[in-house]
Amino acid sequence: MALSAFLVGVAPASAAGNEDFKAFNMWFDVTSLSNTNECIPSWVTARYRDPVSGSDTWTRLVRTNNNGCETDPEHLQKFGDFQNTWSKVNLLGGPKPGQHLYWKDLTSLTLTVITPNTPPGRQKCVSVNRFGIWAQDTNNYWHELFNEQVEHIFCDGFNDFEMFVKH
Repeated sequence: MALSAFLVGVAPASAAGNEDFKAFNMWFDVTSLSNTNECIPSWVTARYRDPVSGSDTWTRLVRTNNNGCETDPEHLQKFGDFQNTWSKVNLLGGPKPGQHLYWKDLTSLTLTVITPNTPPGRQKCVSVNRFGIWAQDTNNYWHELFNEQVEHIFCDGFNDFEMFVKH
């Protein structure tokens, strides 16, 4: 007896090409949390090779829904994302209107989590042990760009974690 599994909306495995990504879902597993704030600023910066100049270029993703807990569209967090230890956080974002992010040019995505000092001088921390990135192309197929188990603590000025895209 043979068992099969079908994934709906997942592109067939192939080398990175001209897929133009319109949405990103970055997820991570929170393992420790010394913070009870409802809204911790979080954003994602995409690094890509500019096809015209050939140089590295950076751009922040923007929120693709209205669920943010503040007005800055580059801050992707929602109310309560950082309320519980052992939770999974999903940040949804996409390129700015009129901008194109092609898989073949995409180098990395950097997650930034700004942990507040409350009270001043007492840093709060967020510990994560697994990160993943999926991107949706303009044909509505999803591509897994990163999925690794790695421990990182966002705290005391160490607020960035760069994930290199798998090609």
